[in-house]
Formats: sequence, structure tokens, C-alpha cells
Amino acid sequence: MKTIKLSGIAAALLVALPVYAQDAQTTKPVPQTASSSNEKTAIKKAQDEDEDDDMEIIAVTGIYQADLKARAMERESKAFSSVIATDDLGNLVDQNVAESLRRVPGVTLERSEGEGKYVAVRGLGPKFVSVNMNGAELSGAGDDRKVGLDGITGDSLGAIEVFKTLTPDMNLNSIGGAVNVKAISAYDRGDNTLKIKLQDSYNEMREAHSPKFSIDGTQLLFDDKVGIGFAASYEDRQTQVDEVRHHSSRDMNFLKGGIGLSETELANAEEILIPAQLENRREIADRKRTNATLNVEFKPNEDSFYYIRGNYSKYTDDDIAQREFYNFYNGDQEDEVIYVNPQTKEFALSDIDVYNQYFIQEGETVTTNYSFGGENYFAESWRVDYEYAYSKTDDESVGDRRVQFRERENIVYGKAGRDFITAKVLTPSEAAALGGFELDPDNDVFAGEADGDLSDLSNMQYDNLFMEDSTRTDEITSFKLNFQKEFDSQFLNSIKFGGTYNEREHYRDKDRWSYTVNADDCDGNETCIAVANSNITDYDYSVPAGDLFTYPLVSAQDVEYMVDSTKITRENATGGEVSIDSTKEDYILTEDTYAAYVMAELQLSEKVSVITGVRYAHTEFSSTGFMSLENDDWSFGGEHTLDIAVPLPESSITYSEYFPSMHLRYEPNETMLVRTSLWTSYTRPSFKQARGYARFDDDISLCDPTTNTCYSEPDGQSALELQNYILGPDNALQVGNPNLVAMTSDNFDASFGWYPSKELFVEVAVFYKNIDNFIVDVSGIQMGLDELPLTLPVDHVSDFAIPQDLVINQVDITLNGDKATVYGMELSYNQFFENGLFWQSNMTVVSSESKLDDTIRYEKMPLPGQADITANIALGWENKTASLRLISNYRSDILEQVGSCPISADKNDAKACKTWADIYQDDILTFDIKATYDFNEHLSFYFDAINITDESDLRYFTGNDQSGGEILYQREDYGRTYQLGMNYKFY
Repeated sequence: MKTIKLSGIAAALLVALPVYAQDAQTTKPVPQTASSSNEKTAIKKAQDEDEDDDMEIIAVTGIYQADLKARAMERESKAFSSVIATDDLGNLVDQNVAESLRRVPGVTLERSEGEGKYVAVRGLGPKFVSVNMNGAELSGAGDDRKVGLDGITGDSLGAIEVFKTLTPDMNLNSIGGAVNVKAISAYDRGDNTLKIKLQDSYNEMREAHSPKFSIDGTQLLFDDKVGIGFAASYEDRQTQVDEVRHHSSRDMNFLKGGIGLSETELANAEEILIPAQLENRREIADRKRTNATLNVEFKPNEDSFYYIRGNYSKYTDDDIAQREFYNFYNGDQEDEVIYVNPQTKEFALSDIDVYNQYFIQEGETVTTNYSFGGENYFAESWRVDYEYAYSKTDDESVGDRRVQFRERENIVYGKAGRDFITAKVLTPSEAAALGGFELDPDNDVFAGEADGDLSDLSNMQYDNLFMEDSTRTDEITSFKLNFQKEFDSQFLNSIKFGGTYNEREHYRDKDRWSYTVNADDCDGNETCIAVANSNITDYDYSVPAGDLFTYPLVSAQDVEYMVDSTKITRENATGGEVSIDSTKEDYILTEDTYAAYVMAELQLSEKVSVITGVRYAHTEFSSTGFMSLENDDWSFGGEHTLDIAVPLPESSITYSEYFPSMHLRYEPNETMLVRTSLWTSYTRPSFKQARGYARFDDDISLCDPTTNTCYSEPDGQSALELQNYILGPDNALQVGNPNLVAMTSDNFDASFGWYPSKELFVEVAVFYKNIDNFIVDVSGIQMGLDELPLTLPVDHVSDFAIPQDLVINQVDITLNGDKATVYGMELSYNQFFENGLFWQSNMTVVSSESKLDDTIRYEKMPLPGQADITANIALGWENKTASLRLISNYRSDILEQVGSCPISADKNDAKACKTWADIYQDDILTFDIKATYDFNEHLSFYFDAINITDESDLRYFTGNDQSGGEILYQREDYGRTYQLGMNYKFY
């Protein structure tokens, strides 16, 4: 990691001096001559300002008043930020906290299965954004550091703020920005309150209702010495998401040929790029959320403040996944290519597996956060604050089960485009008509690779049983201590110093069994034998509603019957051993971090102040993992198939850095505010990126070293012969990178806010980020095993050879890039008119450029995870009793994954230069409507219409001429949602 020279701070101060000099000509600093008691009063005032910075919630009604409060809190904050000043009726079209945040300038939403979950700031994705609750880091159950906010409802919070510049006393693990959600507080509300909320929502795609209930309130006791804030909520949300997707880890396949072509025609045939797989998927979920928040605060006197805060969130997800697969990659041999049209990019292949799965999953995620601490004043001018915080997330999914029906060796027609992948099973005569050749009853032109017949559904055999139990835990313990000294000085307001210590452990344990059910393993149980030999026509089957699926699936009741009847085969089928699937993704991660800082607040004049300081951060990270390799196609003697999971040595890395900063604030008059900041920050790699693991793709090829001929399936070789074969270079390998270091950034921000009246607000901000060691996911690079960031125990494989210097042509890995720059502008304009009309808008325009190592990608490219344009607009009207708003959100496309194209590659060779493998998330424009009506001072009603234009989330490969342009990677359709609710206040 690099160190930013402190001369940058000096340069920033020089920028500020002309401003100070100009101001000094008209305003002379007034010396402070306060007595000791006045000094204490000044400290108390500073405390109040800090509490304002922590976004005290102010109970307001109406969009106009909420906007005024947000502007006031943003203006008083010492760091540049955007605030959601939540009111007591809920002003936003918010299904959860993430949905609320998308209204903030520069903030956009990342969805999961149709629901807002993660946030991006200023075009930088969720991996660049930290999320805290009451200033403490939140745990999460995923492999990424990004924290999902879908489990937190706005009813349980006091306020939300997005910090876009960070001072030295903050956690700097955030290049994009930091989100802090604050618990409800009785002292912030300043009164006794109680409110209930009832809501029902309806999703068009699911055609189901989702009830929600919440209650929140505050209570002041014992002459206001004790304040209690509380909130509780429950929601049962019914959702459905229809999805079309490509294989998640395979690149597209190159294809040429066709039946009836001569050797000359085949040699000269044009090659096209086709999808590796089509999966049609429907996720039907019943998500129950239970939240409870308690905040007990104690102020025994003016010099002391103590608190205990807790938040409990329980999220249960009863999920049904219906899936239909077409494995185009099965037909990759020359004699399996039936038809290729280089102009239309249509193709037909034989030997294709077509199968469907019915998956039932019952998961539960429980997150517990609590903290206790306080602050005290002593020696007239000192303040100390301290906190112990704990956050733990347990994600448990026990008893997951899945059945699979399959027919092999089918002829399948395919075609793909930007937003679709099409697959259709053909009869031999249809394939012959398409390919322009004749069928010969005495000569099988399909070479025995087209024996499947899906016109007879009884050929869909019960093919596989899957069962899984998995747990994942993320646990964070932290302690922080801060001291602040106030000064009775003309230019020095205060000095603050302190530190934090964090311990984090993240681990995953999974037990999985996935195998072909054989009647011989039933130990004579007649029911088991009958089910093991069954096909889809033996059950209550049907094609799910809509046009997503072509072939039928069984019912949930039949799935339960099949699993219960055949799970007794597990012991015999697996030999009592733990499957590779039960170990290959297990890991334990530990991360210990500590930081220390010192900062000062300088008063250069009555209108100019500066906060400057430096923070030191140290990280120690270690991980365990496995090298895994499995394949059921190859036989290595008897019933022995490939099933290897070898523990890797523990990987560890330590890194540290200094992060200086300077923040200037200038208020020339009551209507203007100027801020400039030069600050530094970092973002650590995700757990998935940094943990040590190596996973070979299940469909491996083996090569005869004497002939250099490679085989993707057995061709008569004996187990003894295979011992002399070597792993082929075209196998796919996914690798973690424990050598990753955090990316660091020099950041410059400047903003001008204009407050000419209560009805009008305009703000312009510019920002620049210079990022070192940026982290990027790279797909399909060529890499030798001896060049990987970890040593693979290949000597544990004895059935064939894996040379230590073997070069793999398709390695998926995460790497530290060289440099990246991001610069942009943020615009905000809010205006309220006398007739009740109002306009709220913001837009962020970003440009970026990043550079990988030349051995990975020779050309510069946009920073992965960054959107060029984000915008939010609300046009509405309100009076004292009603309001109506049309709300629009726009985000431009985002580069998510990078294909390799090293400088040594021939740029015209698509196999060596895989720029076509870049994956983008498509741009999206959504519209929502919200209406409210106050029946009286206690009762109000609201109506929300969400995603009224029925937009989809789309991801695609960039593609090239051989693919016919962009090719679908993933499309999610989640439909419209309508919400109707009421709020009742008992105050």
C-alpha cells in the first residue's frame, strides 16, 4: 500500500488561505474570554452539535418540513453528507432502509430477487460503501463485505445519513462513502411518543398479499434523566422473481461445424460464440422479518451520559426454486455439432442434457447488535467517550432438499441476444431440415448422440437427490475510546484523539449430499425402489404458469414424498463419507484491526473553520480453505470417481497505513456554505476475494501427453492408462487470492450549497478519487499453477497428473489492479412553491479510468462497479392534509466483471483476447408513485405503487462479432408492487 504525503495537506491549506485572507479583511476574529463555567457550557454546546451530527430525529409532518430538517442537519454536519430526516409518518416509498436510501443524492440501489438490498454511493458500488449502526460496524452473512439493508425497516430507526467525506475519527474503510443508521432515541424526539403502522402490499407477479405491522415510541422518565426508545415490527412478504440466466462461472463457448460439411468446408467454417448454458428459474419466497430495537439512555447530570442499545433482527426465507436447464456445453465435440449459422448465430447441438429441478429451502438469518458506552466531562475542558459494541449474524439453512429429472442426449436448437437465450428441443427430422441434410436409416448421422426423446415425458427420469445443511456466522467485537480537549484560543477550538480495536471471525460450515438415486441402495424398501425407478409422469406434474418453462415440474407435495422415500439411500450411495460438496466451500476467516487518530479543529476566522488530522489503520487477516476437484464422468477403477477436497495451508497477510485529511468549511453569509476536503481512505477486499481456495470446474478434460489429444469424457481408456494422462489446459479454475491488499484512495471534494430561502435549495459538488491497488474480478485469464497466489497440493491427485507448471487457459481470480481515477459532479435542486407543487432532484455524473497489469488487460477501462450517471427526481404536490408524488430513479450501466486480454495476445484472436467476456449490469429507469392523506392529527393513510413500468434487472456479456453482439448473462423480472397502509399516533 502507498502512503499519501503530508504535503498534500499543506497544499490544501494553501488553497484555503486566500479564502481566509479575504474573509479576514471584513471580519476580525473575536478572542474567547469565557470563564471556566462558560468553557463547560461551550463543551456542552459542542456535545449538542455532535448529537446533531449524529442526525437527531425530529418529528415532522409533510414533505416540506422533512426537507427543511434534512437541509438543516446536512448544513450543521462537520462532514459533507446527505440526510434522511425521517418524519413520524414515513415520507418515502420504502420497503426497507435500502429502498429509502435510493432517494439520497448520489445513492443508487442494488436489488436481489427484486428487492432493494445494497446501496452504491456516487456511482461506486456496494463494495466501496461501509454500513454502520450507531457508528459501529454491522455483521453480515455473505461472502462479500457489503451489508444488506433489506432486513432493517425504517420504522425501527431514528435517522439515516450518508457521509461522503470522512474525518479522522471515523472508520475510513470506505472509498465511496459511509452509511450510518441510528436507533430511535427519546432525547432526540424530546417527548413521549407512540405510533403504530399497519400495511398490506401486493405483488403482481406473485399475486399474493404481504402484511406488515410496526410500533415505535419514546418515553422520558425520572425528570428526563432516563430516556427509552423502542420499536418492533413484523412483515410477511410474498415475492416471486422470474429469471433467465447463463452459467454463473463458465465463459461462452466457441462453436463451428455442422453435419454434412466436407473437411475443407469444416476447416474454413466461421466460428461463433454461444452461451454455455440456459437456466430458466423461478424463485417463490415467503420472507418473514421480525425486528426489535431498544435504546435506554441515562443522563444523571450535565457532565455524564450513558446508554445501552440493542437491535434484534430475524429473517426467515421459505424459498421454492423451480429450474430448467439446457447444457449447451455438453455438445462441444465435433461430431455433436449439427448446425451453425454464422449470420444469425443460430445453432443446433446433440448430446445435450435437459433437466429440471425443484428446490425447497428454509433459511433463517438472525442478527444481534448491542452496544453500551457513555461520555463524561471532566477538568472543565475535557470530554471522554467510550463504547463496547458487538454484532453477530447467524445464517442457518437446515434440511434443504432438491429433486431432479433429466433426459440425456437431446438435440437442442439455440440462439441468444442481449436480453434472451432461447432453447428448443428438436426431433431428428427437424434437425435435418434445419441443417439441410438427409437422414439415413442405415447410418446414424448423429453418431449415437441424439437418442433422447422428450416428446415422451416418461423419459424424464428421477436423476438426482440433493440434501444440504449449512451454517454461516459473522461475529464482530469492537471497542473505541476518544478524548477531546477544548481550548480557549483564538484559532484552536479543540484537539481530539483516540482509537478503535476490532476482532472479526467469519466462518462457514456446510454438509451437502448430491448423488444419483439407485434402487440397489434402498435395502429392499419397496417404496424407495419404486421412487428410485420413477419418472416425472408418475407424479402430479404440470408446466408452471407463464411462458418461462417448456417442460413440466412436479408439485411441492411430490418433492417431499420423493425425498422422504429415498433419503435412506444416502448412506449406501455415499459410502458414509462426507462429500466434496460438504467441504470445498468451508472456511474460517479471522480479521483483527486497530486504528488510532489525532485531529484538530481550527477556527481561522468567524466564518472559516478547518478540521485536520491523521488516522493509522492496521489489518491482520487469515483464512483457511480447500482445493477441490470432482467429476462423475470419468471412472478410475470400479466405482471410483473423482472426489477430492484437500485442505490448503492457512493463508495470512498483514498491512497498515497512515491516512491524513483536511476539511475546510466556509460560510460567507447565511445563504451560502462552501466545503472543501482532501482526505484519504481505503476499502478491504471481500471475504470471497481474499480467502484461500481453488475450485476446478466439474466437467474436466484429460489429455494424452503422447498425442496431445484431450478428452472431455471417457473413450475406452483404462484406469491404468489414465494415470499417465494430464489435466487439460482448457479446464476452468476459480481461485481466491489471499495476497490481496486493501485499495487506497486520495480523495478531493468541494461543494457549494445555496440556501436563498426555505423553499429553495441548490447544491453543486465535485469530487475526485485517485485509487491505488483497486480490486477487480477477472474472468478467463491464462495462468500457470505456479503463478497462482497460493500453492496447490496437486500431489494429492494420483488418478492422473497435474503438473505444477501446468498453464490453465480459463482462470477466474480477483487481483489488485494498478491505478484507477474517478471524478464527477453532484447536483441537487429542491424547490417548493406556494401552490403546493414541489420538485426534488439530484444527479451525479461520474467518469472513471482504471489500469490492470498488462498481463491481464492491456487497455484502460472503466472502474468496475461504477455507474456513470445516477439521478433521482420527485415531482409532487402537497397541502396540509394530502400529498402526491411521482418518483423516478435512473442508473446507467455498470461494469461488473472483466475478461482477460493481455498485451501479448493477438487482439484479433477472441480466444486469447476475451474482451467479449466483460459483464455489464444494464442501465435502469424506474418510476414509483406515493400518495398520503391525513384523516386527522392522529390518523393518516398512504398508498405506494412501486416499479410501475415493470422494469427488469439485466446483465449481459459484451460479446463481439462472433456472438452477434451482447449476450444475456442474467435477467430478473420481479413485477409491480402496491402498498396500502395507515399510521396512527397516540400523541
